[in-house]
Amino acid sequence: MTSSRVPYVLVVDDECQIRDLFGRFLGQSGIAVAFAEDGVGGLAVARTRVPDAIVSDLSMPRMDGLALCRALRRDPATKAVPILVVSGNDASQMRAAFDAGCDAVLAKPCTGAQLVSTINRLLRLPSGNPAAT
Repeated sequence: MTSSRVPYVLVVDDECQIRDLFGRFLGQSGIAVAFAEDGVGGLAVARTRVPDAIVSDLSMPRMDGLALCRALRRDPATKAVPILVVSGNDASQMRAAFDAGCDAVLAKPCTGAQLVSTINRLLRLPSGNPAAT
């Protein structure tokens, strides 16, 4: 990824407030954000425009985060996209997220700084505003 290109992150969560909050955190850091309310929608958005990274909840209707991770890893277009799972689930669910193909896990609630720092690490960007690098 070139330093002049704005990173594009897909946020997948069934809770509108979480999508809005994460979108605000990422947007204030210079990251372009798209949204989906479940794994089915997230997969469709990712296939339409492949994101630089994905932030996903685990517990969602229609297609949960584990199924989304597995589907993204099977698709040649999205198999290398970094996936961050942010969930309030227990340790066994977090282990299952790694087994399904996610790259990092944060427990809810997390701070905006934790979210942005983890996304920057996954995108291999320096801390701070990625658009300014």
